[in-house]
Amino acid sequence: MWKQKDADRILVEIAVTATILFAFLATRIRQNSKCINLLFIIIVSCSLYICSFWLEVHLYNLPVLFYKRIFNGTDERYYLLLFYWICIFATLIFCIIVNRSSYSSTIHRKFFHLTVSLICITGIQYDFELIWLSAWLMLCIFIIIEVFRSKCVSPWSKYLNGWLLIFIDKQDSPELILTPIYLLAGIFLPIFLSPINNNEYRHLYHFAGVATVGVGDSLSSIIGSLYGRLHWPKSRKTLEGSIAFAIGQFIFLFLINMYYLKCDIETYQLFWILFCSVICAFFEAMLPIMDNLILPVIAYLILF
Repeated sequence: MWKQKDADRILVEIAVTATILFAFLATRIRQNSKCINLLFIIIVSCSLYICSFWLEVHLYNLPVLFYKRIFNGTDERYYLLLFYWICIFATLIFCIIVNRSSYSSTIHRKFFHLTVSLICITGIQYDFELIWLSAWLMLCIFIIIEVFRSKCVSPWSKYLNGWLLIFIDKQDSPELILTPIYLLAGIFLPIFLSPINNNEYRHLYHFAGVATVGVGDSLSSIIGSLYGRLHWPKSRKTLEGSIAFAIGQFIFLFLINMYYLKCDIETYQLFWILFCSVICAFFEAMLPIMDNLILPVIAYLILF
């Protein structure tokens, strides 16, 4: 009998490998929707077969296995899933409202930072193993969605463009939208780098992705766009936004350490958190692209 952690690891390895293979092969195929759809079906089918082989279960028992992995019968799991569904439902409603208005701003785009951060924080606290598995699978799904959209695969691309194009910023283009993938990867990156069991102690560096991308970057963009006047040299980013980044990240990490992890914080730790916040704010101001991926790594390494 496989241990749950081993089963999760096998599932993630198969999903990541299949996603990379699909993305690689799909980009080599010209605009041919039938071929890409067929390729997707073949890769998914093979992945399910390999998964059943490695987990030593019959193929038709996989849905039951997946169902039991998600719904384990505990009240805590049901409450956690309910909260996740509320976040997802709120995101969908928000997308509908923004699409009907035919306009999105920086503040609108940061709404996704909020919902993903809430999912990440609660997952770290209450079910680390589930959020680790879910984050990997969602990252794979986001990549597959962008492959379908960017390759204009019918019938998916029409609907995906209608939902996603309105939210693109200066770092994206209609041909390739990577910001949602960077957002998801950045917030969950510390979880990917340092996975633990549910009964193990959570560390401050596990929240580095939320601190930098979910809190710091969001505050920097919102405050900078609303009140920013002093721009960094050769940059559209502002000093006011960077200050908001540092203050927001510092307060978030301090509160997480004191009230979430319930740790007494000493003076040197306080200065270390402040140092981390200032360094991340500086790099956020200097980085023109991919800050959602680089900043969590910097914070993770400092707090580790």
